[in-house]
Amino acid sequence: MDIQDVRNPNATEDVLLAALEDKDRNVREAVARNPNASEDVLLKALEDENEWVRRAVGENPNVSEAVLIKALEDENEWVRRAVGENPNVSEAVLIKALEDKDWQVREVAVKNLSASKDVLSKALEDEDRWVRRAAGENPNASEDVLIKALEDEDEWVREVAVGNPSVIEAVLLKALENKSAEVRWAAVKNPSASKDVLLKALEDEDKWVRVAAAKNPSASEDVLFKALEDEDRDVRVVAAKNPSASKAVLLKALEDGDRKVRRAAASNPNATEDMLLKAI
Repeated sequence: MDIQDVRNPNATEDVLLAALEDKDRNVREAVARNPNASEDVLLKALEDENEWVRRAVGENPNVSEAVLIKALEDENEWVRRAVGENPNVSEAVLIKALEDKDWQVREVAVKNLSASKDVLSKALEDEDRWVRRAAGENPNASEDVLIKALEDEDEWVREVAVGNPSVIEAVLLKALENKSAEVRWAAVKNPSASKDVLLKALEDEDKWVRVAAAKNPSASEDVLFKALEDEDRDVRVVAAKNPSASKAVLLKALEDGDRKVRRAAASNPNATEDMLLKAI
């Protein structure tokens, strides 16, 4: 059978069913990929001996929930992964995928941008840290999900959660109470870190958390002024180098008793010519 006839979105069910008997795997795979293939056609395609044909069913953009759930019973993990990666998959299918014996199938399901709060929350109870990590980094993760991730026993999962681009201030403030300095450091590095988050971070007992706060390009004038009062020279140097530093911040840095801090201020791209003399 001509593969172009099978790819035709207007191909009839009879044509597609007949094509599934073709000896050419490419023809049968084209049937499974046809966006208008009926549920009966796709269910039959799932019985194909070739995994590529069955994978194509899982990747079909218009495949029904019933067919995807059936595909999750396939013996081949790549077929099951295709289901978890389908952008139009339902919550019920993703929940079922989280019961898969293969952690990589569970992981791709959690990475799916269609994953709901319930899916991500359930994923955080998974035994495998890669699955839990995927939940913490999914951009759809809600405040509740990210706070739950911050309670994970694995430091890496907690770090990923605070690095989530969708994270809100409440989560970052919560992260600054974490026992792990690495988690607190990751929270401060987040480009979404607010003024309040950075000010709180400057009170951290760990020098490198304070350095990260002073280095954050989103640091406000108030944050940088506070950083310039730090007892640790490295924190003050980073504050003086921050590209967001205002003239007022740089002038304060130029009054520092440490020459390295003054030189850092003079090297700042916002420094004026008259500031260079004060750095000497």
